[in-house]
Amino acid sequence: MVTRAIAPAICVLAASAAVLLGSSVALAAPTFYGYIKLDASLDSAKTDKGDYAFIVLPYVGEEADDEFNMTANQTRLGMKFDAAEGERFPVSGRVEIDFYGGGAENKANPMMRQAYLEMTFPAFEVLAGQTADLISPLNPTTLNYVVLWKSGNTGYRRPQIRLTKAVSLADAGKLTLAASANRNMGRDENGEDFGQPSWQGRVGYSRKLFGDRSLTVGVSGLYGKESDADDCEFESSAIVVDATIPLGEKITVMGEYFSGRNLGVYLGGVGQGIAVQPPYESSRSRAEMAEIEASGWWGQLAVQLAADIAVNVGAGWDDPTLPVWAAADAIEKNTTYYGNVIWSATTSSYIGFEYAKMETEYAGSGDDTPAYENTRVQLSVGYRF
Repeated sequence: MVTRAIAPAICVLAASAAVLLGSSVALAAPTFYGYIKLDASLDSAKTDKGDYAFIVLPYVGEEADDEFNMTANQTRLGMKFDAAEGERFPVSGRVEIDFYGGGAENKANPMMRQAYLEMTFPAFEVLAGQTADLISPLNPTTLNYVVLWKSGNTGYRRPQIRLTKAVSLADAGKLTLAASANRNMGRDENGEDFGQPSWQGRVGYSRKLFGDRSLTVGVSGLYGKESDADDCEFESSAIVVDATIPLGEKITVMGEYFSGRNLGVYLGGVGQGIAVQPPYESSRSRAEMAEIEASGWWGQLAVQLAADIAVNVGAGWDDPTLPVWAAADAIEKNTTYYGNVIWSATTSSYIGFEYAKMETEYAGSGDDTPAYENTRVQLSVGYRF
């Protein structure tokens, strides 16, 4: 019912855009895509959030308490709109949702993941809408929904306007330059209080090495500010290096490294951007606040053992630097190690098994207290269309 309602509206908008551009066009029908996915997981300790795991929660009574979860919320639905024939400037678009928008486990609400359009001009491309950040463009192949977020992988999705320019090089490589103005998200995830957007940029180089498989390296960065109700301003900044390196036809090494400050809404610093000391713990009349610096990395080795069997192993850690007065429940470090096997049962379906070890260290744990640990075993069954 939802797609039946959305598709005509999108077609009307596309037709209106075509008239405004002064083109005589034949509208292209949308392409539907996505997957159905069931995740069943067993954790040896409580995690945040359960259906997926960011961090290990402190043990109650210093003993781990296991938990079992099963969900279909990662099921994803999308519509892709290709550029229509005859347009002066090709225009395409995408709308995509999953079901992690809250609600009861068996009555989950939709969540908008992406909704954007792209216009291609002779010299550059323009993207407008919500999609992934420019920084940290890679994601590891995990069955866990959060793809090492808060464990070394930064970047999320947010509204933006992006310009991209691709330049062909003499060595058959390609240089890609991109810059974006983004919704300036703050600790309340709105961020409108500061009167300008945040900014991101990336420079990437790619070159084919093995058939259609390419070596890609890039450097990206962000800069933004936020302010609160007391007109306190905080900066967000980061530098990210990414690399995808094929080692033949069946092996790929990939990963990223980041360093920055106030990266909570970018899922860096283990989701912590600003440290707050309450006034009663300070000599000041108001709360003391400080931007949290953080660095981290993740890496993955992917091997295509056979046409229908893929193996991925990897790790990631996020290491924020907390002020000495940080709260006892502030997180000092978060680490994840994982490995999975994914069997493509048919051309459109798969069964995956993943083992992960998670370790979370808190400021109040002390040097003599080990990190809280969790062992996660996950089974996933999916159908792609």
